[in-house]
Amino acid sequence: MSKETKDKLLDGTLSLIDKKPFHQISTKEIAEESGVAEVTLFRHFTNKESILEILADKFFKMIVGFEKLNIDSEEKFRTELVQYFGRTTKSNPLSRRLFKIFLYIGMYRKKAFFKYASQYERTIAEPIEQIVDYGKKHWGYRIELDTDITVKLLLNSISMVKKM
Repeated sequence: MSKETKDKLLDGTLSLIDKKPFHQISTKEIAEESGVAEVTLFRHFTNKESILEILADKFFKMIVGFEKLNIDSEEKFRTELVQYFGRTTKSNPLSRRLFKIFLYIGMYRKKAFFKYASQYERTIAEPIEQIVDYGKKHWGYRIELDTDITVKLLLNSISMVKKM
């Protein structure tokens, strides 16, 4: 499988997403936008849904990245949070298009959405919650703070900033 051709097809799909919703895009349109024959598309992808899955994975990899390994002080925690939120709210054409894919999954592909939601919980929310709990014991964070709710509110407020 030629990576260059596969990338062309993914880029073509993302270009079409700016013009209309994913469910209205045909494989023929993706092939035309990418400058390849439709049969070539099917050499690289089994169907349109497999393209969707790869694009959703790309989006997820773009937003994941909270690194808790070397956090041993409140200052490092704040620095990592700022860097993480900077990456997740950065607006560029690629992230905007990938975000549209993820919105489509949330609206029309419940099973896939829950797969990513549980991954998000494990890779982002849980590590932040662990550090906040550590902060309660060592950095003077309020003990009565409900860590789960606080972190989820924080993460959801960041996603609202991204949509604006």
